[in-house]
Amino acid sequence: MPSVASPSEDRRTVTTVARLGIVAAAIYLVVLAVILLWPDHLDRHADLAFRLAFRLFPSANGREVDFGLNVLLFLPFGSLLAPLVPRHAWAVLVIAWVVPMLVEIAQGLLLPARVSSIFDVVANAAGSLTAALLVASVRQRLNR
Repeated sequence: MPSVASPSEDRRTVTTVARLGIVAAAIYLVVLAVILLWPDHLDRHADLAFRLAFRLFPSANGREVDFGLNVLLFLPFGSLLAPLVPRHAWAVLVIAWVVPMLVEIAQGLLLPARVSSIFDVVANAAGSLTAALLVASVRQRLNR
């Protein structure tokens, strides 16, 4: 007779996909922290991203490209918040706004070479909320 895993064994078992997801999330969060708390303004180091953005959107100006790159930067953050959406949508909204605000405050107080901007807060929150809602809606459709 084949052995059947007990519920406690099932709870302790983490699939390879889940492990990879956890590792990817951890790597993203570390890279995000490095980017957000880098002592120098990152525009100097993001030449490739800006050139690509200007090629894709030739009529965009620097502020628009910067806004778009900030949205993209926080899309993965929003996907990490997505599991909270069904029961705690308010928490996602709060986290999506508070984390970028705290980052900008920290940059303004602790990193004199960085420039704090409300536009960055709005772009980061927009990226987080967009991804969280998109992932949550896809999950909802798949679970029907």
